[in-house]
Amino acid sequence: MRYIVLAMMLVLLPLTVTAQNSNSGEYGFQFLQIPVSPVATALGGNGIYANAHSGAFIQNPAANLMDERYSVSVQHSLWLVDTSISQIVYSKSNRNRHFGLAGRILDYGQIDTRDDTGAIIGNYHPIDASLMVNYAYRLLPDHMFGLNAALIYEKLNTASSYGISTDLGYVFLPPITNSTLFLSLRNLGITSKMEYEKIKLPLTLETGIGYKLPFNHSALSMQFTMNKPVDADLRTTLAAEYSLWQMLSLRLGYKGNHDEEGITAGIGISWQNLVVDYGWNSFSDRLNDTHSFGITYNF
Repeated sequence: MRYIVLAMMLVLLPLTVTAQNSNSGEYGFQFLQIPVSPVATALGGNGIYANAHSGAFIQNPAANLMDERYSVSVQHSLWLVDTSISQIVYSKSNRNRHFGLAGRILDYGQIDTRDDTGAIIGNYHPIDASLMVNYAYRLLPDHMFGLNAALIYEKLNTASSYGISTDLGYVFLPPITNSTLFLSLRNLGITSKMEYEKIKLPLTLETGIGYKLPFNHSALSMQFTMNKPVDADLRTTLAAEYSLWQMLSLRLGYKGNHDEEGITAGIGISWQNLVVDYGWNSFSDRLNDTHSFGITYNF
């Protein structure tokens, strides 16, 4: 009983962190907040933990204990304007332990350098990168814990910064069949100075609840998430995934209070050991929509 009470307290904790933050704009390494996986993209930037996809540990370090999986995935996102994000993920889980690796790079492309008159005098190539390792352990049948540790790097024109980032994750399986409660604390760490000042990481607390409704040869998974970045207001996400014959997955999500973002959607097709996923994220009229693609091989 004490484990259930502790779990509920942890899941409800972010409800107390809803005040406006006055430090908006002082935080860097924002690429850590961008979902690269097409599954996470299609599900509102998160994931349905009842069907833990390859790389779900990036959102919650304990998530991949929900499924037995040994896979390698390559993912690519066409992000805003001319930027793109590439990611490779390795995941191995036997439901009791999980080990994962993830490397990602955000490429801004070439940016012109101009003088005081506006004339182009050169160009530079900004880049963000991270290399992450994950370990998760099922402490009890219904209590799972995970940890991510990552080396991060950010380069602008002539200035750069590097650092160490950690994520903590917890997943609880309540007495209600096919339900899930989860909590994560992401982007906790330190960085070096970018010229004169250290860059603050976008510390984020996230919690939510999921439920899976099985049918004959199909299943409907649903999820509600609350997300509180230190430099933004409380955000919410609604997501659903319908899977048929373990071959076709249809995904839909909605982001609440995400400024420029709203509806997300996507599809996944599985054939034998190969999985192909696509995710779409809608933005306001001022920004372009983004697209994410992924190929996963399950051993």
